[in-house]
Amino acid sequence: MKKVIVVTTGGSIAFKRNAATGAIVPIDGEDMLAQLMNSGIAAEFSEFSSLPGSHITPAQGLELARQIDTLLDDETVSGVVVTHGTDTLEETAYLLDLTISRDKPVIITGAARPPTTPGYDGLSNLASAIHVAAATEVRETGVLVVFAGQIFAAADVQKIYNQSIEAFAAPGSGPIGWIVADRIWLRHRPAQRMHIPCMHLEERVDLITLGQGSDDRLLRHAIADRVAGIVIEAFGSGRVPPWWLPAIQEALAQRIMVVIATRTGNGVLYDEYGYVGAYHDLARLGVLFAHHLNGPKARIKLMLALGAVRRPEDVRVWFP
Repeated sequence: MKKVIVVTTGGSIAFKRNAATGAIVPIDGEDMLAQLMNSGIAAEFSEFSSLPGSHITPAQGLELARQIDTLLDDETVSGVVVTHGTDTLEETAYLLDLTISRDKPVIITGAARPPTTPGYDGLSNLASAIHVAAATEVRETGVLVVFAGQIFAAADVQKIYNQSIEAFAAPGSGPIGWIVADRIWLRHRPAQRMHIPCMHLEERVDLITLGQGSDDRLLRHAIADRVAGIVIEAFGSGRVPPWWLPAIQEALAQRIMVVIATRTGNGVLYDEYGYVGAYHDLARLGVLFAHHLNGPKARIKLMLALGAVRRPEDVRVWFP
């Protein structure tokens, strides 16, 4: 029988502790667990934390990655499922994808609605995630997010709705597959995965999102605070207002790593515009570009990259 470990971190997908055995089980999930046993999958539960997604930190995400690595060392374990609050699920998923280099599946899921709300989706998402974690079809695909019957690559998935049970999507690429009646249908496999080996991460990385007419006060405050890195969610395919260029240049002169992401959350950073503040000016200054990533994920990547190198400028290898 295949064995899947479910690591709980908290969030709207709720669990309870069995008074008789002390074991962690999903609320009203005994029938689901029985069905899994009948399909040849044994689920075991392990509590990492009991926190909402908005309370989880990247440092805790890295600790979670180490715990998952240890679990995957067990030859009897087919895969691992992580239950997580949806607020920062995509960031934890991407952190795990960058730091866990294993063939076995690691699946993250959650619930868009709490158990007390009509339309609670936690049990169905959990059951689907466990089936995917036990499947040989998804080996060597990296960390995946399973939600509402869809399977997403960690690098692509984004939370797009705050109440709908179809809370997640992958703009630009779509899901890599679906799970229907316990059968897994893969459309494609994630491409260009990256692994950043690190024992710690750099927490002093700020994220600043541009809005129309934004001044550079937040950027200059970050420079004054001597942060290690700054991620700017810029306009379009990599553009900033012209009055931001002097502060960006100052940050780089002080060896603060500046990464440009797009506030659209998807797409290559490049254009051929010739006006001030467009891509060519940023490239000339020497910033790094986070292609196909939104700001929160670019921040996670920069935190890990800075934690993996001795010199800040060496992070360029992770931002080709």
